[in-house]
Amino acid sequence: MKNKTITALAALLLASFSAAEAQTTIAAWDFDTIGTEAVGYNTPAATTGSGTASVLGMSNSYNNTNSITGADVLATAGASTGSGSYAWRIRGNAAAPNGGNGWSSQAPIGSQGAEFDASTVGFNNIQVSFDVDTTAQAERNLMLEYTINGSTWLDATLASGSSLGTLATGSGANTINGSYVQLGSGWNNQIESAVLPAAVNGDAAFGIRIVNASTGADDVNVSGAALNNTSGNWRVDNVVISGIVATPEPSTLALGGLGAAAIALFRRNQKA
Repeated sequence: MKNKTITALAALLLASFSAAEAQTTIAAWDFDTIGTEAVGYNTPAATTGSGTASVLGMSNSYNNTNSITGADVLATAGASTGSGSYAWRIRGNAAAPNGGNGWSSQAPIGSQGAEFDASTVGFNNIQVSFDVDTTAQAERNLMLEYTINGSTWLDATLASGSSLGTLATGSGANTINGSYVQLGSGWNNQIESAVLPAAVNGDAAFGIRIVNASTGADDVNVSGAALNNTSGNWRVDNVVISGIVATPEPSTLALGGLGAAAIALFRRNQKA
């Protein structure tokens, strides 16, 4: 009975220690909790943790149009959180006299999509995941960028092409020379980054961008045809920035020490 008690105590203490080392959500944008929002919902705050988001590149005059940023939130079933999902629709809103929806093959690489900013102070092993739904005329090629200073943007390596998308490595003048995803039509759930470089650990100016990986002739829709520049959009949900607590609390360290001591005591009793 004594040995069983020691074993149970050791297991409990070490489980507590392991839980403290698990990946923890730093900031998340779950649009299911927000529900429908009208056009003009362009800067949503994080629904978990602290963070801000913004639309990129939708106010423009590409293709002889006049587009202004016009994001909204609408019911879009099929995200990784289930059939009742809502999504943040990234697009421009037509403005007189020549309206456009914002997305354009004339836009430079990395200039259209959305940005999400959240401090990673107190965390290491930073990772990112998100869901993206595509309409038939949506841009196919998506890349993930990150910043450590809020102004310089670097290409992130993607670890997963999601349920529909395909991981690819770009080359040439019209597609990013790095990791990107060729999105499929519909929900591309749980696109994930690899663990980001150590430079983003404990970074108050950390942010990510989910943006177009191609321009010009490479900027195609999800079927591989040339972008029509008049319709199509991305819809984003379940954006999660996560990490591991950088320094365990003193109480956690104490629990770990007690767990190790319990195991050592158990082993001594076994030899006795």
